[in-house]
Amino acid sequence: MFGFTKRHEHEWRIRRLEENDETMLSTLNEIKLGQKTQEQVNIKLDKTLDAIQRERQIDEKNKKENDKNIRDMKMWILGLVGTIFSTIVIALIRTIFGI
Repeated sequence: MFGFTKRHEHEWRIRRLEENDETMLSTLNEIKLGQKTQEQVNIKLDKTLDAIQRERQIDEKNKKENDKNIRDMKMWILGLVGTIFSTIVIALIRTIFGI
């Protein structure tokens, strides 16, 4: 009688351990799948961050070029206005003094 219960208890424990092993294996597989998915997301984020960084660098470069172009344009306009103004002043002086 005691042999039967021990054998039954032993078989029950083995079955329970096998079920726990199956549960653990399925959980590990789910974890591996989650890690793989997370790695893919991280790769996409890295690519996105690299693209954003490149865009910022391009924007900064364009901004510097635009600032230089604006400065050059201002100097050109000041030169043009100065030339026209000085020509008008010289013409007025010539007219006033009759030269």
